[in-house]
Amino acid sequence: MLAEEIITQEEYRENVEANNIEINELAEKKNDLLTAMESEQTADNIEKFKQELLQFLNFDELTPEILHRFINRIEVKDDGTPFIHYRFSASIPD
Repeated sequence: MLAEEIITQEEYRENVEANNIEINELAEKKNDLLTAMESEQTADNIEKFKQELLQFLNFDELTPEILHRFINRIEVKDDGTPFIHYRFSASIPD
């Protein structure tokens, strides 16, 4: 359109600037939505863990079944510090 002189150089610059502003706004909105989705996933993980815990609240002894249900593996660092890999979320150092 600019090369065909349908719009002026000034109109072209204004359109480019408006498009760039809209692109930046949409990119920010995308990032906000991704952050919200991550937060929602974390909340879902917490709720699932809570439900698992509620199932086992009334146990009298820790059985292998209960232990395996919550813990994927336990690593011990060189200094003797345990590192627990839970099944329900990211690993949490103990």
